Amino acid sequence: MQKTSRRRFLTAAAISAAALPGAASAALEVKKPDETFDIVVVGSGVAGTIAAITAAEGGARVLLVEKMNRLGGTSRFSGLNFACVGSPAQKAKGVKDSPEALAGDMARVSGGFGNYQLALHMAKNTARAEKWLTDRGVRWDGRLLKLGGHSAERCLIPEGDGAGLLRALWKHMEGLKNLVVRTNVKVDDVMMDENGRAVGVYVRENYRFNPTDASDDENNRSGVKRTIGASRAVIFASGGYARDKAFRSIEVPFLAGVSTTTSEGATAGALKAMVRAGARAMHLMLYRFAYPLPTEDMVWGMMIDPATGKRFMSEGSSRNTLAEGSLKLRLTNGDKKPFMVYDDLALSKFHNFNRIGRSLNGLNGIDGTMFKFDTLEALAAHFGTDPKALAESLRTYNEGIRAGKDAFDKPLVRTERKVEPLSETGPWYGIVISPRLNYTPGGIRFNEKAQAISLTNERPIPGLYVCGEAAGGLHGAERMTACSMPACAVFGLIAGEQALAEKA
Repeated sequence: MQKTSRRRFLTAAAISAAALPGAASAALEVKKPDETFDIVVVGSGVAGTIAAITAAEGGARVLLVEKMNRLGGTSRFSGLNFACVGSPAQKAKGVKDSPEALAGDMARVSGGFGNYQLALHMAKNTARAEKWLTDRGVRWDGRLLKLGGHSAERCLIPEGDGAGLLRALWKHMEGLKNLVVRTNVKVDDVMMDENGRAVGVYVRENYRFNPTDASDDENNRSGVKRTIGASRAVIFASGGYARDKAFRSIEVPFLAGVSTTTSEGATAGALKAMVRAGARAMHLMLYRFAYPLPTEDMVWGMMIDPATGKRFMSEGSSRNTLAEGSLKLRLTNGDKKPFMVYDDLALSKFHNFNRIGRSLNGLNGIDGTMFKFDTLEALAAHFGTDPKALAESLRTYNEGIRAGKDAFDKPLVRTERKVEPLSETGPWYGIVISPRLNYTPGGIRFNEKAQAISLTNERPIPGLYVCGEAAGGLHGAERMTACSMPACAVFGLIAGEQALAEKA
């Protein structure tokens, strides 16, 4: 009964998107464009960059616009781990895998809300996308990982993370003379013709985003208004809305006070523009949390409530369960953030040593610094907890691990490695656990061709495409780790190809 009620609520939430500001306003006047391109791509993260390159390589005259003053969006700050079925790395290692296995893994964590057919279509195209990226200069660091939720070793890590991947693509873009890139361009609305086809965008050039205004989309009137035509298609790869506190908290009130590591420009303006053009928004009440350290590596340590000095949940839980548990704890313990305790052996089991290094050097963002302690007393004093309670928690934790039965049923094996007792003599490492909203699964409904779907007739809107985090419905209640990058890459590639096929 609960599932049915939640599903109905999600459906109502999607339909209510029609009531977004401006959705019911009169149709915008179709103006003569100030200039026209074949294809306009909105957003310069990995999905938009791939879509723009694909379209330009196919001979189209492409305009890529970014509202911020630099390219990259949230992709620039992301790891962009890439779940790929059939990569050269898998073949070299003899890993048995299939698109159905990846889609099935995604379905298992989706809460019943993910789209299996879209996930399967994505999975079938991951090897093609990997080759496309490699052929254009992207390099992988040689590891092939089985990350949290995955049933096989299939996750590739780009050299330099998201920034390194984008730098390779930007270098490749320099040789595409028919691809024009402009920053500080805000898209206000989609231009639709009398037949309901997307034929351009209304923009403001020389737009200056105001990071101090939480309502920048509504209040900021900077820039010069222009009309840009798109003779073939408009592709939105405009990212999510994790920075838009007012928008994200309408359906999930507790998100209002949660921090985020996404780009400052990750607001709901582009989503609203697509809704006003008739597109259907869905899954706006879903969310995804992340942490300075990989979620799957929480399992190696012990998480403590500073108010009591005791454990309170399994460190091997899913990312959203960990977030919900720690946020609910803070409602009852005086808003004290829990912290993790590790030792040297635990840190050696991490799959991403770069993030450990950044944390130990204070370079891992909000609440992302890890501290080293030679005594439990010093660790307890730093995090404001009772040293005797902490020592007792360490003792009982280790007893449970040695006995093979954790008090909170934490899984004691992950990626074929055992969870082991923590050192009782030190040194120890501590880091605050503060969930950060890093992805919004909600967005515009789309199909296997990356076409935006109409709210009124559930059919593709001619000439309007959506990919990356701007697209909703693929992942469901929880996006599995390393699955944002393949979604961006595959559907960015498909959007570019399908836009090329549109008649000018």
